[in-house]
Amino acid sequence: MKLILFLCVALTAWGQGPVFEVASVKPSESLRDGSSIRNQPGRFSTEHTSLFELIKYALPAQDFQITGGPGWIKDARFDIVASSDHPDTDVKDQAERLARIRSRLLHLLEDRFQLQLHEEQREVPIYELGVEKSGIRMKTAPPLGNVNLNGGAAGSTMSGQGLTMVRLASILSGVVHRPVHDATGLDGAYDVELKYSLDLAAPDTGAAAKDSSMSYPALFTALQEQLGLRLTSKKGMAPVWLVVRAEKPTEN
Repeated sequence: MKLILFLCVALTAWGQGPVFEVASVKPSESLRDGSSIRNQPGRFSTEHTSLFELIKYALPAQDFQITGGPGWIKDARFDIVASSDHPDTDVKDQAERLARIRSRLLHLLEDRFQLQLHEEQREVPIYELGVEKSGIRMKTAPPLGNVNLNGGAAGSTMSGQGLTMVRLASILSGVVHRPVHDATGLDGAYDVELKYSLDLAAPDTGAAAKDSSMSYPALFTALQEQLGLRLTSKKGMAPVWLVVRAEKPTEN
């Protein structure tokens, strides 16, 4: 019998991580189709955002990694404004600042939505980030972790300063909507400049065709040609979170 390991996500351990000192959570009255999440020093806000989206952002996770819970967690929308007395302006690493914001958000969801999660490790489709035989095409840099993602008519761009490969794998996971594991063996940090289109077809051919509607090459080709990296599709273990409890918050 195959054993499945269940891990409890410790969302109830108040005082063990950063929290928002002030937070307002209200049902959204917006008529907009989409949602927004904004981070500023000392302030976190969302507009017309579902609990499902908030959980995804806080963990972070992809859609398939969150299961269970009442149906309203995807349908009901909320506006949140939260602030912290400690805006983390002293933290230079963007990845660390984001991790603190996510920790605060998890505490907020546990407190206001009575959120309880269980984590289960499952075998799922993943991508493995590796180095091309020709070697990397990135310059080493101090580990800052800063990144900007932009999209336009020509395609998308990624500009990163001092990214570790673990950080880059995490960013790419959000782009390809699948867990990306770092298998590069590179310990340093690098500056990253990437121009790509989101044609995710046939990544393992090593030569995904250029999207005719875009000026930039497909992501898998761009990684190879511009950074000396490659994504390989495999099976691997990744966490899946079960929503075991969630309640609509009282308006305040």
